[in-house]
Amino acid sequence: MNGAKNISASLRGNIDNFNLDIEFTMPLVGITALFGPSGCGKTTILRCLAGLHKLHGRVAIGDEIWQDENKFTKPHERSVGYIFQEENLFSHLSVRENLDYGANRARKHHLKETFHFDDVVDLLGIKHLLDRSTVSLSGGERQRIAIGRAILAQPRLLLMDEPLSALDQKSKTGIFYCFERLHEEFNLPVLYVSHDIDEVSKLADHIIAIDNGRKIGEGPTADIMAQLNLRTSVSARIIRHDPDQKLTWIDYNGQTLSIPLLDSEIDTRLKIDIRSD
Repeated sequence: MNGAKNISASLRGNIDNFNLDIEFTMPLVGITALFGPSGCGKTTILRCLAGLHKLHGRVAIGDEIWQDENKFTKPHERSVGYIFQEENLFSHLSVRENLDYGANRARKHHLKETFHFDDVVDLLGIKHLLDRSTVSLSGGERQRIAIGRAILAQPRLLLMDEPLSALDQKSKTGIFYCFERLHEEFNLPVLYVSHDIDEVSKLADHIIAIDNGRKIGEGPTADIMAQLNLRTSVSARIIRHDPDQKLTWIDYNGQTLSIPLLDSEIDTRLKIDIRSD
């Protein structure tokens, strides 16, 4: 990858007896997943990129160096938006005031306004919430506000640490739609931490797979899923049976697929495992 068109990191050292030794690059566009089991170092890497942990190595975003042997940019000087598992909204402020907090932070640091208030509100579908208290919001709504606040701080990089883990399925579906629009409409790179391969397969263009503080794979999502023999599952619906051919026909997102004959009623929903071979 061209250095000016990617984010690169090389980090090594120990934090609380955990050893991290990793080097990776990610595109300056789209969603990159930092994928691996719990405890493998994903959050530690995010905190290093945000400047909250200091290990030996180098971090660069495009042609701007945040860390090397001669330099360490402080956290408040790094143009990073950080989305946590918990939303961390200001409960004494309205939705609009929470969003304005991010915008005011950008103005304080004289950052160019690339992401405009009305555009962010439209993308996240939160216009009807602007005058509400954050205390009265659902988990999914609160997470949308947290994402909006982070984007309005005008980051060059958005870090997301398992932002869907505390949400129910309906809320997750809504956030997924927001992520798709974020990917399509805003030229903002996202590093997305998850241990859920279903999330990763749906969201990410690029995967950095890690285990025990080490990189075990890096590249386009389909390639890494095939390389690591990862499986994901999808929801499908039975639409008809063909006993003569011993086949059951299912519908998945408008596509008709055949599988070995099942003894289940029409319209039954199934979970189908898919492996990238």
